[in-house]
Amino acid sequence: MPAHIAIDEQIALTLFSPADKDNLVRFLNDPVIGANTLSVPHPYTDQHASDWLALVEANRATLGIESKWAIRHPTAGVIGGIGRFVKTGTNGHSDEIGYWLAAPYRGQGLMSKVVATYTDWLFAHTPLVRIEGYVFPHNPASVRVLEKVGFEQEGYARFNRLKNGRYFDSILMARIKPGFTG
Repeated sequence: MPAHIAIDEQIALTLFSPADKDNLVRFLNDPVIGANTLSVPHPYTDQHASDWLALVEANRATLGIESKWAIRHPTAGVIGGIGRFVKTGTNGHSDEIGYWLAAPYRGQGLMSKVVATYTDWLFAHTPLVRIEGYVFPHNPASVRVLEKVGFEQEGYARFNRLKNGRYFDSILMARIKPGFTG
């Protein structure tokens, strides 16, 4: 299992560590991230960060793979995250990804590079042939990120996400492994 996936000359996907807690609290305590992700609460507390880091470690131990990656800047540290849900197991053919990026780094094309690199890496190093992303309709920037890297809209799912006691619609985006024909 690699501990590093290079995105460009500065940004890499790395393992999360306890030292990332302060950045997680600082950057995830953003109402935009809270509104645009399914599982990131707002406000985001020290306890949420501790629980998240424990979950990442437990997943690593249980699954034997890295399913959650830190988007790391060489001086700023963790500035985002991306991961897979492992919905069909580590040997499954289909999975879902989720991601977030700290406000100072949005709008620069970084997340498109991260998603492209990560999905290409998943296709090259796992049995996955299909990767999905569910996006809330109020988050068109995330739809654009996925479209830029080859995801296509496959549907509109009504009331399929539950967050904070409310049901939300979502846009189903998917990318099929290049060259895969079934």
